Amino acid sequence: MKLAGIALAGGALVTGLVAAWYWYRSSKVQVEPVWPQGVFGLVEPGETEGSQAGWITGTLTAYSKSADLNAKAALWTAGSVVLAAASSFVSAFQW
Repeated sequence: MKLAGIALAGGALVTGLVAAWYWYRSSKVQVEPVWPQGVFGLVEPGETEGSQAGWITGTLTAYSKSADLNAKAALWTAGSVVLAAASSFVSAFQW
């Protein structure tokens, strides 16, 4: 039973680190405007409305990507909590 507690604690560590990695990635999502691609990169539209629409679309895309990464991190954290709790119970009830 002691080995089971150690294995569960190791699983909690790994899943917790995966969750932290997803949250780190979600914090690094950059907002990039959605503008037409030109020869030398993105080409900002000349009119204000087109430029703002590109920034708004880019912001919504970045928020969506960040939200997806946060959701994955939350699930991995839940798994880590379950494994940590199971490790505690197994360790507490050793014979």
